[in-house]
Amino acid sequence: MSIRVLIVHEYSVIHKIAQNYILTEYSDAVVTVYSSTLNAIEELKTVKYDIIFCAMEMYGMDGLAFSEAILQTINKEAHFVIMTSNYDKKNIKALKQLGIKHVLSIPFTQPQLTSIMDQIANPRSNRLYNRFVVQDTKVIIHSEEKLLKAQLINMGLNGLLCELTFDTTCDNLLLSKELTLKLPETFGGMTAKNIRISLMRISVTEWTTNHLPKTIRIAYKFIQMPPASKKIIQKAIHKSSNELTMAETEALKEMLGD
Repeated sequence: MSIRVLIVHEYSVIHKIAQNYILTEYSDAVVTVYSSTLNAIEELKTVKYDIIFCAMEMYGMDGLAFSEAILQTINKEAHFVIMTSNYDKKNIKALKQLGIKHVLSIPFTQPQLTSIMDQIANPRSNRLYNRFVVQDTKVIIHSEEKLLKAQLINMGLNGLLCELTFDTTCDNLLLSKELTLKLPETFGGMTAKNIRISLMRISVTEWTTNHLPKTIRIAYKFIQMPPASKKIIQKAIHKSSNELTMAETEALKEMLGD
């Protein structure tokens, strides 16, 4: 079953970093983001989540008030994590005394976020490949004479995870043996072609009201590819790693008001 995660923070860059890190380590996660605690609390009245991240410093309803409000929703059993830039021992101790079990510093690294996730959820120790997020990359799956368009979740040198909307064109998805990667302009608009693949895992992450698959995620292992395509993937992964580092720096500047 997918892990449902809610992230509440005023800064979109924090949404991006947290989503990237969570999906890189927990490929079956479903992540929702909000910039307002007031809007998020309405969501929590009708949609159940496993883990809720919320900034301590929020307009209208701060993180502590938000944690109290959650107790009046269907998510009172959800795990709650406070995110704060005031990460000193005295503040952490005060939060613990108020019943906040999990505290995440801002800015945060992937190991820090993963550590908290592993304390709450089952640790994911069996990894098929090292995963990296390459934003806005399209995956074109060759299924007999059809081309199925999916969105990349994460990838490595040995495989990838992608997501697509399920419909009748997906009938022959299990027989697909090849795909193409189309990177966005921020990555040079490069296209990696003729990538031979093997299906590793397929799961449904969202269902329709009629209990039919709506969104599915597929993990593929790379079997063979031309040297040019391998070089494109290597460049994309290298750039993506640097981009996450720059995003952390950008988040820190925003939090400090520079």
